[in-house]
Amino acid sequence: MKDYVFGIGVLLMLSFSFAGLSFAAAGVLRRFEQLRHGSLLSLAVAASALVALIVALAWSVPPRG
Repeated sequence: MKDYVFGIGVLLMLSFSFAGLSFAAAGVLRRFEQLRHGSLLSLAVAASALVALIVALAWSVPPRG
């Protein structure tokens, strides 16, 4: 597999994961009506969850060699 095809696949996977996480976080935060910046907060929750997933996956991969 060519490197650019793999890179595009990884970027698509991450973008769809971010979209799903932000949608789920917005659905949960919609239950709290007092929040002023609910959409911004849902994006922050999704970004931090995505970073945590990437760190966990990178940590679980064995080293090459």
